[in-house]
Amino acid sequence: MLLLFRDLFSQASNCNNIGFENGTFSGWTLSYGTVTHANQKIVYNNETIGTVDGQHLITRASDGNDPYITDEAIPVTAPGSNYSIRIGNLLPGPNFARIKTSFRVTADNDLFQYKFAVVLQNTSDQRQIHQPYEKPGFNIQIYDSRGNSLACSYYDIQLQDQSTVNGFKSQGDIQYRNWTTGAIDLRNYIGEEITVVVTSHDCTGRAHFGYAYFDAQCSKSELHTISSCPDTDGKLTLNAPSGFGSYLWNTGETTQNIRVNAVVGDSYDVSLTPLASLDASCVFRNSFKIQFKKSEVTLNRVICEGEEFAVGNQVYRTSGTYVNKIAESSVCDSTVTLHLTVSTVAHHEQTLSICQGEKVTVGDTAYATTGSYVRVINRFPYCDSIVTTHLYVDQFKFELLSDLTITEGDSVQLQSYLEPDGNYIYQWRNTPGLSCYDCPLPWAKPLRSSTYSLDITNTYQACHESGRVSIRVVPCGINAPDAFSPDRNGINDVFYIFGTSCVNRIRSFTIYNRWGEVIFHQSDFAASDPAFGWDGTVKGMPAHAGVYTYRVTFDQKDGRTSGKIGAVTLIR
Repeated sequence: MLLLFRDLFSQASNCNNIGFENGTFSGWTLSYGTVTHANQKIVYNNETIGTVDGQHLITRASDGNDPYITDEAIPVTAPGSNYSIRIGNLLPGPNFARIKTSFRVTADNDLFQYKFAVVLQNTSDQRQIHQPYEKPGFNIQIYDSRGNSLACSYYDIQLQDQSTVNGFKSQGDIQYRNWTTGAIDLRNYIGEEITVVVTSHDCTGRAHFGYAYFDAQCSKSELHTISSCPDTDGKLTLNAPSGFGSYLWNTGETTQNIRVNAVVGDSYDVSLTPLASLDASCVFRNSFKIQFKKSEVTLNRVICEGEEFAVGNQVYRTSGTYVNKIAESSVCDSTVTLHLTVSTVAHHEQTLSICQGEKVTVGDTAYATTGSYVRVINRFPYCDSIVTTHLYVDQFKFELLSDLTITEGDSVQLQSYLEPDGNYIYQWRNTPGLSCYDCPLPWAKPLRSSTYSLDITNTYQACHESGRVSIRVVPCGINAPDAFSPDRNGINDVFYIFGTSCVNRIRSFTIYNRWGEVIFHQSDFAASDPAFGWDGTVKGMPAHAGVYTYRVTFDQKDGRTSGKIGAVTLIR
């Protein structure tokens, strides 16, 4: 997909977004095309404004490191920046990607500093070694308004043979350079518009890739002091711009920062040399002359109750306006007027109830036991809050009785075990056949097997427990054993009819031998009574062992009459 961008350079950008800190390409022109070679030089063809196939990508500090380089970490964003740009993609092909911007040089942006990291793939097969002019590369060019290249501004790197390029490292068939800082002195170009062009390209064939990461910033080319006034040793610290390979002060020191005696009129200068392998022959100078400075500063500060604010050697803890002469020497004289406001700390008190096993979090601290707790909550940039929490941890034990079985038409009371005693809120769900839905001990009379759910909440409504109980409803009817042994041992000596609670009376009970003759008969008696059972005799004589059939007719309490036919085995 092709993205087209409008040319942004009808007017100078004045360094706006030159380091992509807006998270966009604003202020830059993007372009791409293909590369070939002629006369042993790279030729850029078909340059098109826009971007395609991820040839230009804004990188963020959270994006991590370059995916190809594992020998060392190369962040995809310049150290100290929130955003950078990747020029070129990770795909092989005869392509180039370019970015371009222009800005007008002023006294406040006469030092152009840039950072870059480069990843180039070299040929690894000795039978297919490319010539240097065919290989991936990267370059930075800076021009004045007439198109002339600025002195000490040109950086161009092209892979050579199998040896590692100066300033690069090798990892397999990849040569790379970690983040490097360069700087260009623009003090001779104040008032002019300059143009910066950065290009990354693949090899002229289709097998090897090349890409780079880039960032930049404009600043003032000057020496400055950390403080206008000397330290307790009577010295000032002079800072030179960062991003240079070496520093040489007229004191002979070679560090970026030096400490000097604070004497009005003394002058210092430093020679700055670009980083090695950029252009070490380009040296420029900065100078600084110590002058007497008188300053008046007004500070408006807000602090929190219990904190303090210091001006010089004075410490203040209450609201008010204070005037302090904090420095007085041969070099500086500084007066500070402080308008101080002391804000009170917010206090909050709360009483909470939770259930055992739960917790309450206040700030970054969690509480799970009964007690009173005081916690200071940081609310930067506002004043802290002090939160006092009175916590009550509630608990109760709850258990429903086990599942029940009843006969059709019967009812049963649902019971639960609950401690400690107290007031609780009951809520029964699936309530058909319940005497109540919000009481602790309802009676249930289901028409069919059912499951009831109970939710219990304590009076604070902090604890909640749930349980379920199932009631199995068996049909109304009678039962009889499959065998009996009338041997007068007191165990299973009589064959009689058992009835469920819904059985009213046994209307008739008849037993037949194998020829269908009646050998025993009873009528109109209560079920489950052995006195109305067969003792295994016929006309006073023991019946033979064997199988006997029986027929039972019974009346249910609801007025219906039912019957059952079965067989029993007499065992001798």
